Amino acid sequence: MTNGLTAQELTTYLLCPQKYEFEHVTELTGDTRQERDRFQQLLRKTICTGYSEARSNGVDPRDGAIEALDVAWDLYADAVNLHSSEQESTEKIRAEAGVDAYFDAIGTTHLEQIEQAAAICGSPVIGPDITLTATINGNEVGTNVDYIIATDNQIVGVRLTDTLWGSRVPWENKTEIAKNHLERGDYKPEQVGTVLSARIAEEALNEYSSDGTGAELMYLSVMETTFESADGCDAEIDYRRMGGYLSDTRETIDEAIAWMNDNIADKTYSPVEVFNEQEHWDGSFRQVVENTCQNCSHAAGCEEAVSREMMFDV
Repeated sequence: MTNGLTAQELTTYLLCPQKYEFEHVTELTGDTRQERDRFQQLLRKTICTGYSEARSNGVDPRDGAIEALDVAWDLYADAVNLHSSEQESTEKIRAEAGVDAYFDAIGTTHLEQIEQAAAICGSPVIGPDITLTATINGNEVGTNVDYIIATDNQIVGVRLTDTLWGSRVPWENKTEIAKNHLERGDYKPEQVGTVLSARIAEEALNEYSSDGTGAELMYLSVMETTFESADGCDAEIDYRRMGGYLSDTRETIDEAIAWMNDNIADKTYSPVEVFNEQEHWDGSFRQVVENTCQNCSHAAGCEEAVSREMMFDV
């Protein structure tokens, strides 16, 4: 756990500073993608438990993961809005397909690389939700990974998800996305948030790197593509290594972390003030209204959003 801001909190501030105040200062609960988040959490915990059981008890990690899925399933099914036993059965088949696809593709490779990471970093190297902390421009910041692997030339924090698009991970050809948002006013806050996470993870994992060894974050989806099969459902994985998004944007990201920390310390939560009056972002509050307000669970109680709606012109 970090005493500073997390990548998730910084991403919320990029979405809308007022939303940050509602959710992280006054601690009002948001409803954004709760069921998708729960499904991601289920898959992440399942796979990490498989690795933990393999290290502790010598079981096959796939078998350990499937057993963990069975154990956690009833609690998950009670927590989400599954409308029928048929829907519950379909959802579990999807989850099993994701776990199978993951281990079909990865096998025991990551288990061996987890062991290498444990020798270098110490424990814990298996989560889920291992908090990595770093100090960037004098600010302590943190991000979560699900496990850590090491190869001969790199230490990698792995963040599992069901799909890359569900976690808003940018396409591989969008390496300029952070600069486009922060310096050119292109409003893509959640995608930039994944790059913020990558920068924090890189800086944190660099503590364990040596000459010739790099560090980075990798997003790995366990069911990027799903399709019907004779057995009910098959899935395919995908991954995105985030180092390429940082090659020319580290300074931009570090500056963004600094000004958001300063703004939050000064309790600057007005979107108009942040987006229209400061020099940190070459955009306007209009983009927040058009892209975020209409889907925000706090809009009815937000003075900025209500005033814009009453104007009938954003």
